Amino acid sequence: MIRLIASDLDGTLCNENHCLDEKTVNYLKKLAGRRIEFILASGRAMELIEPLFAKYDFRCGVIALNGALVYDAEGKTFWRKAMDRTQAKALTDWIRRQGLLGIAVMEKGNWCSDPKAYQKRMEAIVKGMTDPVLFAEEHGFLTLTKTPFEELGDCYKIEIYSPLRSLMDTLQRTTEFKVSMTGKDVIEITDGAASKGAALKQICDQRRLKNQEVLCFGDSENDLEMLEAFRYGHIMRNAEERLQAQINHIAPANTAYGVLRVIENYTGIALQEEEE
Repeated sequence: MIRLIASDLDGTLCNENHCLDEKTVNYLKKLAGRRIEFILASGRAMELIEPLFAKYDFRCGVIALNGALVYDAEGKTFWRKAMDRTQAKALTDWIRRQGLLGIAVMEKGNWCSDPKAYQKRMEAIVKGMTDPVLFAEEHGFLTLTKTPFEELGDCYKIEIYSPLRSLMDTLQRTTEFKVSMTGKDVIEITDGAASKGAALKQICDQRRLKNQEVLCFGDSENDLEMLEAFRYGHIMRNAEERLQAQINHIAPANTAYGVLRVIENYTGIALQEEEE
C-alpha cells in the first residue's frame, strides 16, 4: 500500500511550460483526502515554489535545493545540509575569476556572479515558453542581493550555467561537493551529503514508512539517487535515454500527466474523474 509519494517538479510533475494546472493540483488534493502524503522534491529554492502554493491554495512538504533544505507542510524547516562555508566561498571566487555565470542560494539572500547576465538569461528562458506570463506567475526568478557573500550566512546550493560537461566532471573530481547537471546547461552543486534521496529517507524514517510504501518520480541526474533508493522509483519517459537506462520503472512523459497516471495505477484513485 502506497502511503507517501514524492515527485520532482520541472520535467516531471510540471508541464512543458514548467507550471502546474488545476487538474494536477485537484488530483494531489484528492490524495490528501485518502491519507496519502505528497511531497515535492525539487532543485528549486522555496522562493520559486511558494508561488504555486499561493495560486492553488495547496501546501505539502517540500524537499528543496536537491535536499539541502526540507520543509514540512507548514513551511517550517526541519532538515538542512549547508555547504562548507570556506569551500563554498572558494568556489564562488573561482566562478568569478573564470568569468562564469553562477548563483548561490544562501541563508540570507541569493548571491550572483553577474546579476545582469542572470536577468538576461531568465528573460530569454521566459521568451521561449509557450505561455511566458504563466511561467513568470508560477515560477519567476530568484531575488538577488548585493550583500557580500561573507555576510549571507550558510550556503545551500550553487548553480553554474554552462553546457560543458567537462566543467561538471572537473568539479566532481576536485571538490567534495555533490555535483550534477540538469537540463542542458545547469550545473548544480550542494553539500556532499545533500540529495533528494537522503532527504526522502529521513522523512520515511521519521514516518516509520517501509521502502515499498513509497512512490517517487524524477527526470534528471539530481533525481537518480532517490529513484534508485526506492523500489517504486519511476523516471519519466521524457528523460534522457542514458538516465532511463539506469532506472527500472518508466512513467509516461510529463506532458501526458505521467506522474498522475502511475499514481492511479498504484493507488486505484481515479484520474478519469479529473478529466471529466
